[in-house]
Amino acid sequence: MKNIALLIVSLVGTSLFLFSLNSEAHHGGISLAMGPGSPIETNSPLTLPQGAFVLSLRVEHVEWKKRSFAEPTNKDSFTFYNLGLSYGITPYLTGSFFIPYNIKRQDDLGYTKGIGDVKFLFNFGFHYDPSIKGIRLNSAQDTAITLEGAKKTYLSLFGGVTLPTGKNKKELGGEVDPGMQPGFGSPSFSLGFSATRQLTGALTLAVDTSYDIFTREDRFKFGNEWRANLAGVYELFGKPEAIIPKIDGILELNLLHISRDEEGREKQRATGGTILYLSPGIRFSFPKPFNGSLGLMLKFPTLKDLNEKKEQQGAEGLEKVRGIVTLSFYF
Repeated sequence: MKNIALLIVSLVGTSLFLFSLNSEAHHGGISLAMGPGSPIETNSPLTLPQGAFVLSLRVEHVEWKKRSFAEPTNKDSFTFYNLGLSYGITPYLTGSFFIPYNIKRQDDLGYTKGIGDVKFLFNFGFHYDPSIKGIRLNSAQDTAITLEGAKKTYLSLFGGVTLPTGKNKKELGGEVDPGMQPGFGSPSFSLGFSATRQLTGALTLAVDTSYDIFTREDRFKFGNEWRANLAGVYELFGKPEAIIPKIDGILELNLLHISRDEEGREKQRATGGTILYLSPGIRFSFPKPFNGSLGLMLKFPTLKDLNEKKEQQGAEGLEKVRGIVTLSFYF
């Protein structure tokens, strides 16, 4: 745990230093990363032009490692779909709305599926301009879905809330398992910070950190989650007249710390822990009139410190494979 925390703090600290010189684990992730030059899991601070839209689809699939102690009811796989719509309210404020659909499979017991908890997210964008050595709110000239040619450091504060629109009382094998439900059953809240900077003509660096707070439903409460992400995005191919005009290679470090779940006021064994993922990916950008991009990523739990690890199954850090596909269109 200490080694993981030290590693990510060092990486994030290095990122912020470079900037100054020149963001749902149980129910799938949501990030404001869209368009050329942006990462996949790490949130981008870029805001949209006023009146502009981005339509996005994210699919995340997890295959869980099976454990002998959990037979014959091992959690098998989870699939999360998120349909999102983002809108440029002002040049410095972007609002987003996400509708999730979740499928969770469990050996011998079958599966649950259904609409999850809808989420509202707002991104408040500003930037540091070295030419004036000051921080300003984003104006029309600072809004884009690409950083190409920018000399500024872009930053944002983002926050969101989920509403308990998903069902959370579905039975499998005669019991209700909160972790197997499409919804949480109560609101949750998130707050975060992100920053990005084009370091060279081909390399962009992005960093974010966020905290998710889950509220109690009856006597049960999911553990709160803290994230810190670091991403490097490198242009592998760029040719405006090509069928695929831009291809970006992406490498991310994604740190996730999950507090223990609670039943009543008692913290539960074999829940929570800290995981560091190494996540390579690639993004293909589409030319006009499509104005879109396709992102592909695999996440590998490289370092982990789970509470009572030998008693956990079907939890973050115990993936056989975790893959993400994103598709977004700007208009």
